[in-house]
Amino acid sequence: MASLNLYIDTDRSDGCDEASGTVLGTTSYHDILPEVKRLEIGRTWYAKRAQRTHINTTCKLLLLTHAFDTLGCNVVGWRTDNVNYASQRAIERLGAKKEGMIRGHRLRRDGTIRNTVMYNLRRGGPEVCAHLNYLLSQPRR
Repeated sequence: MASLNLYIDTDRSDGCDEASGTVLGTTSYHDILPEVKRLEIGRTWYAKRAQRTHINTTCKLLLLTHAFDTLGCNVVGWRTDNVNYASQRAIERLGAKKEGMIRGHRLRRDGTIRNTVMYNLRRGGPEVCAHLNYLLSQPRR
């Protein structure tokens, strides 16, 4: 479980704009702990035009399915800056639960000290994937 290669299907537009060939964003596993069957998903960014679309949900569905079903993870985690409310909403929308905050966790690019909000999603059987598939089936507002 220590390393993983994921490839985005180039016949779909989940990671790349087919018309222009430009990357719309990225998301990946990190802090992989095979001994406790836990990893985190993060280092995520999306171009403005890709935000609040199906792209993040689709990517997270693929990563979560692989983490739980193939890698056998019991817990998948996320972290985000306590002032990044958009990321917090996106993580909560996936079904993750806020676990707490690490105060004074790291420096931001501007030199201020960041507090980090921690989220976890436990192996939940088909409910996790069913929830994300439901979100993907709903029209965007």
